Amino acid sequence: MHTQTNASETRTALDWIQRAGDQVDTGTDAAGSGRASICALVPAAIMVIVFFAFSSSCLVQAQATTDVQAQMQAGASAMAAGDFAAAVKDYTAVTARMPSFAAGYFNLGLALEQAGKLEEARTALEHSLQLKPGLRGAHLFLGITDYRLNHLKQAEVNLTKETQIDPHDAKAFMWLGVCRLAEGDAQAAIKPLDTAYALDPRDADILYHRGRAYLLVANASYDAMFKLNHDSMRVHQVLGEAYAQAYRNQEAVSEFELAVRMAPQHPGLHEELADQYWASGTLDKVAAAYREELTIDPYSVSTKYKLGAFLVLNQGSAEGVKLLREALAADPTLIDAHYYLGTGLTETGEPLEAIHEFEQAIAANPNDDRAMMSYYKLALEYRTLHEPEQAKAAMDNFLRMRAQIKSRQAQHTAQIARNRTELPVNDPEKIVAGTQPQP
Repeated sequence: MHTQTNASETRTALDWIQRAGDQVDTGTDAAGSGRASICALVPAAIMVIVFFAFSSSCLVQAQATTDVQAQMQAGASAMAAGDFAAAVKDYTAVTARMPSFAAGYFNLGLALEQAGKLEEARTALEHSLQLKPGLRGAHLFLGITDYRLNHLKQAEVNLTKETQIDPHDAKAFMWLGVCRLAEGDAQAAIKPLDTAYALDPRDADILYHRGRAYLLVANASYDAMFKLNHDSMRVHQVLGEAYAQAYRNQEAVSEFELAVRMAPQHPGLHEELADQYWASGTLDKVAAAYREELTIDPYSVSTKYKLGAFLVLNQGSAEGVKLLREALAADPTLIDAHYYLGTGLTETGEPLEAIHEFEQAIAANPNDDRAMMSYYKLALEYRTLHEPEQAKAAMDNFLRMRAQIKSRQAQHTAQIARNRTELPVNDPEKIVAGTQPQP
């Protein structure tokens, strides 16, 4: 159970500790000593929480405070270096000197947990909460420790408390989701993992666990669907989609053809089938399948876009231009359509309009392959208009971008299986070499 979470656990500790220095305790110890505590200055590289008790009214304790500070810094250095045994020794000395210092026990618990002494870590963390109820992070690491001890229900209780104490802690929500996944409740895991994602959408651990939760829920749904009727249209549709995602296009075609035969009027099936005909190179069937989709759903913008692009690249530019204009009018977010519309307008002899569309394609996404090919086609159009300076500038941009992506894996037409609005772009190397017809 823990093989997928050990690295996440260490990153949680380091990430949480890095930002926990912002937490400044200006209250009194739970033991009632009356000492105010301040957050010590810790270099960013020292990834450990350091709190110090300091008394402005009890100067006799100044030396003790200095000693504690040195011991805490030593523990911080040990934690940063991964020497958790040394950190345990340092923090144990801190708690011996200041037995009412909640953050000392918190740090000790964290070091013990990282050292694999889970029961001792749990005791230290619980003691930090007895001294200071509501201490940020304590319930989080208690929950992680309980998770590692396979005390999943208690882990869920502690992690839930941490999300209530700090509703902006993405890791607390992530671990609550991880705990529910371990309990076998993927559906219940989705909500906290979605919250974690909303708080930190760039965290790889959150993305992994959230994706896994959705995958488990999807698989359970598909399994239930298969048990209801293993030969239903929906089963063949989902199998086709799975094959398409794996670039197994011929198998995807077979499944979508079965689904279409079972439900010939079902919206979306002919479009998915046409996508796979195109991806597998069965070009003689693509347009007919898209047209069939439009007879079923004449308002399908994505089908108009795809059919228009296909016609521009392979057959009739005039009809393709019309469809692409309709698609863009209905959905201006189809930014890739500008590239195909520009391509069609070059064929219908409308260079100024084509230039405008290629410029739109470049502005929408200046770094993708369509932008690169738009520069290439812009150069051709400027040559047609006898504007050599603009033609040279466009060609220079094309050559620059081509050099940057030359080492990338060649693009495949099967990309359309990944995104329902992502269509193929011709290989610029083949175009320049003259071995592939210009689209």
